Amino acid sequence: MSVSKSFTATLVLRAIDQGRFTLDTKVVEILPDFAAGGKQNVTIRQLLNHTAGTFRGFLPPGILAANLGNLDQYYASVASIPVEYIPGTQCVYNPFASYAVLGKILVATDSKERNFRTIAKEELFDPLCMDHSCFGLAEDNANRVPVCHTAKQTNASTPMTQNMLTKGCTNGSEMPAASAFCTIHDLFRFVETMRQRGTNGEYRLMSKALFDYACKNHTGSLSNGALVPEKEARNMPDSPALYSLLGGYVRCEDHFLTGAGYTASPRAFYGIGGGSTMWMVDPDRDLSVCFLSAGFIAGLHHLERLCKINDLALAACE
Repeated sequence: MSVSKSFTATLVLRAIDQGRFTLDTKVVEILPDFAAGGKQNVTIRQLLNHTAGTFRGFLPPGILAANLGNLDQYYASVASIPVEYIPGTQCVYNPFASYAVLGKILVATDSKERNFRTIAKEELFDPLCMDHSCFGLAEDNANRVPVCHTAKQTNASTPMTQNMLTKGCTNGSEMPAASAFCTIHDLFRFVETMRQRGTNGEYRLMSKALFDYACKNHTGSLSNGALVPEKEARNMPDSPALYSLLGGYVRCEDHFLTGAGYTASPRAFYGIGGGSTMWMVDPDRDLSVCFLSAGFIAGLHHLERLCKINDLALAACE
């Protein structure tokens, strides 16, 4: 699921190292039609750190579950939708749209004129020996784990959600934010590359300089607007979003709920997805953690589970 964002983010950073665009490049400089509805000043960095104000739902107008994985159609719909807030002034987790735009940018600036799936395969999965990873996988593939929810998370909308993600992530799907499939061993290979600051020892995915910059907090003190209602309902204190540019988050200081674990070092960074997945690197302890599961646990409950898992992993390694 949204661990896919980490894969896409590293491809974007790699393209920046190649000089194809910068973090401050405006999307309209590459995709002029994106300017509609007040989006003319949205930058690459804002797409990466969830501050762009793009469509925050799952299915934009004109898009059905069956064509959710059609990158061209999805982008065209998102490009026509007005901005939801002034870019850079708020931070709201964006499930699909912003990373669809990033995927479109990678395709539009690729000198080899490859599609997104091929770029991911040739620039990321193959060089890192992630031999069982891809964007989009046939529904009848024996290795595919079906989309499901835990019993407590099942409600009236569950069948619709499961159908959307199943149909949208099938063979040939190009959802840069969500349609990647991989094994735990492949995810570990990716995370080890993150632990080694963008290289697996043989292939450098991105420069150390850009990697170190991307690992920082890129949303300042802004909170994640997508979690505010649930926090208020549960009488939980607000906390900063702490988005990095690696498709995930950083730990930073202070005591608050974090998927990295309370005891992770301030420099720890991580990615999470779909109420079922996680990876984390604690550079101060030279530690990598990976977690894949079946059965969605949505919202803060997933963060609480990941916090506990990482604290246990950190305790076991001391």
